[in-house]
Amino acid sequence: MDERHDTPSGPAVKKLCERALLVFGQTEYERLAQISVSHLYNLRKSVPYTRKRRHFEKTRSRQTPIGERRKPAPNGRPGTIRIDTVHQGDLDGKKAFIM
Repeated sequence: MDERHDTPSGPAVKKLCERALLVFGQTEYERLAQISVSHLYNLRKSVPYTRKRRHFEKTRSRQTPIGERRKPAPNGRPGTIRIDTVHQGDLDGKKAFIM
C-alpha cells in the first residue's frame, strides 16, 4: 500500500486498507484494516520493512552567495534600512572597543 501511494500518513494508509477490504473486497488487507494507526508506524520501523522500502536521494548542490554586498531592493515599501554589520568603523583613528 505504501509503495502504491508513495508512503502516505498512517491514518491515510488505514483508511485505504479499510476501503480496499470493504469496497473492493481485497482480503489481503483484512488484518491491516483492523490494526491501529500507531501499530502501522511500528510496522514501518521494522527491519524487514526498512530493508525493502529503503530510499536514498543524492545531495543536490547549489551555489549560495555568502557575504554578498548589494544595495537593498525595497520594491516601493517604506522602512527599508541598510545596516553594515561587518565593519563598525574607527573612533579617532583607533579601533572602536565596545563592551
